[in-house]
Amino acid sequence: MILRVEAQVYGERVFSSAMRHLHTSQADRNETVRVLVVDDHALFAEALMLTLGIDERIEVVGSASSGVEGVSLAQSLRPDVVLMDVHMPSMDGIEATRRVRRVSPSTRVVMVTAARSPQIAFHALAAGAERCLTKDTPALKLIDAILDVPGEATVTRLVPREASIA
Repeated sequence: MILRVEAQVYGERVFSSAMRHLHTSQADRNETVRVLVVDDHALFAEALMLTLGIDERIEVVGSASSGVEGVSLAQSLRPDVVLMDVHMPSMDGIEATRRVRRVSPSTRVVMVTAARSPQIAFHALAAGAERCLTKDTPALKLIDAILDVPGEATVTRLVPREASIA
């Protein structure tokens, strides 16, 4: 999978897949889930985009490094799903989620955070996120969350690594 940069406007990076699976029909391409990645950590965002780009059911349509940029791109690109970091400069992911839901009501937001905090999950879901996942979620589970048909809001079990789950 090769990704190429199509445009760069005010720090917003818009990506498109340069190659798709050869046997994917046009109907299948129309059913791909369009994803926008919003995270201020470039290495994590780029790794996430590369990981998602491997799955031909997902098209990464853009990336932003702040909540402000994320809201702007969500409004212009109308992605199906936004993967939103919580802690970012200029506007945090909670407020950005509220605004994304306002400017693009059909866009689903999946909050992705390094913190294992039930309070963050509560605020994310209250702001309109459908899911809250930790950044150590395995890639296949993240892909499942992106492709999942919207149902009730869910949250991964936010338990410290040293704690046991009974």
